[in-house]
Amino acid sequence: MSSNGRLKPPPTADDIERGFRRPTVVVTRQLILGGIGALSTARSFGWRGVGLENVTAAPQPFILAANHQSHADTAAILGTLPRSIRERTVVAAALDVFGNGSAPSLKRRYLQLIAAAGFHAFAFDRHGPPLRSLRIARQLIRNGWNLLLYPEGTRSRTGELGPFKAGVSVLARFTRRPLIPVHVDGGRQVLPCGAFMPRPGRITVRYGRPLFYGRGDTLDGFAAKVREHVASAAADESAV
Repeated sequence: MSSNGRLKPPPTADDIERGFRRPTVVVTRQLILGGIGALSTARSFGWRGVGLENVTAAPQPFILAANHQSHADTAAILGTLPRSIRERTVVAAALDVFGNGSAPSLKRRYLQLIAAAGFHAFAFDRHGPPLRSLRIARQLIRNGWNLLLYPEGTRSRTGELGPFKAGVSVLARFTRRPLIPVHVDGGRQVLPCGAFMPRPGRITVRYGRPLFYGRGDTLDGFAAKVREHVASAAADESAV
């Protein structure tokens, strides 16, 4: 809320990009990434990428659509990407967790800084009308950013792959950019729901071949297709 008592307008894509360039965010990003590296050594956890040729060969910008089991998933995905791609990748983060409330708590402000600085994250509304969030995501892609999002809309508590929301199809349809299916395995073991410190283990990130929204696709049908490709990468490493 602004000083005159009025609600602040939601940030635009340009506002989000300016936020990424703030000196505090730039410095904090380097500290966070360095801290994750040191913590991975101290706590004996890490990640590996499989099928990275599908990423490096794809024309940028592109969409990364991944399953979601743990807060460690984002660090693992970004950690396996080549630096030049990682530095131009934004992450759609849950608005109700990371976004602005009427009176953000200290914890929420801390999460916002960590998410924005460490992961180039922006708030995405997963429960309310998604149009504004989709427009922001579309504009960020048009501005040259790769986009990482989790089409399930939440973390899986069981490890089972949930249904994919049609928002991923909307973005693929209206940006006409390649969509790379991503499967992350091991996040629940390294950082289970409710845990604060990572546990020893290794997360595997598998990147599938790019998909494109075609003339014969429907929003629900394409979302189901993306889910199928993410699931196939989990079932068979050769699928990537």
